[in-house]
Amino acid sequence: MVRRPSIWTALFLPVLVLADSFQPRATGCNRNCGGVDIPFPFGVEDGCFLPGFGINCTDGGTPILADNPRNLKVLNLTVMPRPEALVMLPIAYQCYNTTDGAIKPDESFDGIIELSPLYRMSNTRNELVALGCSTFAFTNSKPSIGCLAYCREDYGLPEDGVCTGIGCCSVDISTTLNDNNIIFESEPTNFWTHKGVNISPCDYAFIVEKNTYRFKVSDLNMDGSSITKPMVLDWAIRDDNVEHNITCPQAKNTPEYACISTNSECLNSAHGPGYICNCTKGYWGNPYLTDGCQGN
Repeated sequence: MVRRPSIWTALFLPVLVLADSFQPRATGCNRNCGGVDIPFPFGVEDGCFLPGFGINCTDGGTPILADNPRNLKVLNLTVMPRPEALVMLPIAYQCYNTTDGAIKPDESFDGIIELSPLYRMSNTRNELVALGCSTFAFTNSKPSIGCLAYCREDYGLPEDGVCTGIGCCSVDISTTLNDNNIIFESEPTNFWTHKGVNISPCDYAFIVEKNTYRFKVSDLNMDGSSITKPMVLDWAIRDDNVEHNITCPQAKNTPEYACISTNSECLNSAHGPGYICNCTKGYWGNPYLTDGCQGN
C-alpha cells in the first residue's frame, strides 16, 4: 500500500524548499585565492557566496571585488569580531603644466571607485591624505572633508616622515563617506597656482588605512596612475535598496536571515543600514555557517 503524503506535508514542503534556496552552498567551495582566505559569506564560485559577496580570482591568483569597475585587489577578509575587507585603492590625482599652471586633463583621475552598497569606508580605520605644494583636496560628499598641503620657503620645506601640512596633510573621515571621489581646488589664484612648482607638478589625495602611509618627499613627483593604497572597508548584510534594509528583529523572521549558526547573534550595523552576525560570548568561528560558532 502506497502511503500518500498528508495535506500538511504538501503545504509546508514548498516553504521549506524556498527557505533552503536562500542559503548558498557554503561547503565544498574553494576558500583561497592567491594565499588570501575567502570565508563565507564571500566566495569565488557560483553558488558559494551570499548575493553581493562575490570575489573574482584572476588567472594569476589575485582576488578582486566582483562587480566593481576598478578591480579592487583584496588583501584580507574578516568575518568577526569586525566584518572588514582590506583592499587596494587607486589614488586620485591631477597634474599641471608648470610652465603656465594649466591643468593636464589627460593626467588626472577623480578617484571614484563605485563601491557596492554592502561596503562602507571605515571612518575609524582610515584617513584622508593629500600631497602637493599648492593643494587643497576635498571629498565630493556631504559633509565634505578637506585637507590643505603647501610648500613655502618661509614656512619650511617638506621632510620625509612629516605630514603636518607642508607637502603632506591628513585628516579623519566621516561616517557618511563612501567613495574616494576627490575634488582639487584649481582656481589660478596666486595661492593655488602650480606655475613654476616643479617640486610637485601634481596634486594627490587618497583614503588610506591609518598608520600605514609614511610621507616621502619623492611622492610629490610620483606617477599617480600606477599607485594604490590599502583601505579598510566595513561590510554588512544590506540590500541595494536602502528602503528594503531591515534590523535584526525583522531579519530573524525572513528566509534570508544570515546568522544561521547555533550560538550566533545578530547585531545591527554600526556603520550604515543592515546587520552583521557574531558568535555569542565564549564561542568563535563563522556565524554565517551552520554550526560555525565553536566553543573554546
